[in-house]
Amino acid sequence: MTQRVYAVPFKNVSIAAVQDIIGIYAGSSKALEIHEIRLGQTSITTASQLRVTMRRLPATVTSGSVGAAVTPVPQNKNDTAATFTARANDTTQATTSGTALDYTPDVWNLVNGYDMLYAPEDRPVINPNEAFIVSLDQTPGSSMNSSGVVIVAELF
Repeated sequence: MTQRVYAVPFKNVSIAAVQDIIGIYAGSSKALEIHEIRLGQTSITTASQLRVTMRRLPATVTSGSVGAAVTPVPQNKNDTAATFTARANDTTQATTSGTALDYTPDVWNLVNGYDMLYAPEDRPVINPNEAFIVSLDQTPGSSMNSSGVVIVAELF
């Protein structure tokens, strides 16, 4: 299967509330495959964990807000721009008219970071017009400076 791979990064963002850390919104023509999710922070030095969930939103999706749009970065410099859109750090979280599917409820260890590298046979596939959300489900004890990335492939 042919695919183009993109990074959806955010860098040195202050996180102090429950939010969609990263939202990937598929366009109408291509499915997406999630390869990896990495999260880190540089301001909290004591061990603590925060609940995170990787979630698929089907049907009518309304993107989150209050964060910022992110331009997907092609991993091959000769690839064209992505057909999907992305957002980071939306404190008003995305919604769906369907039933959200939680792929991976998990925990982010703030000292060690978070790295979910999906095995090829386990990679979540997001259909056209759906969304993939990395949701921070718990308010941090204090504001933290965070960076991260989701690696996404367009399938066609």
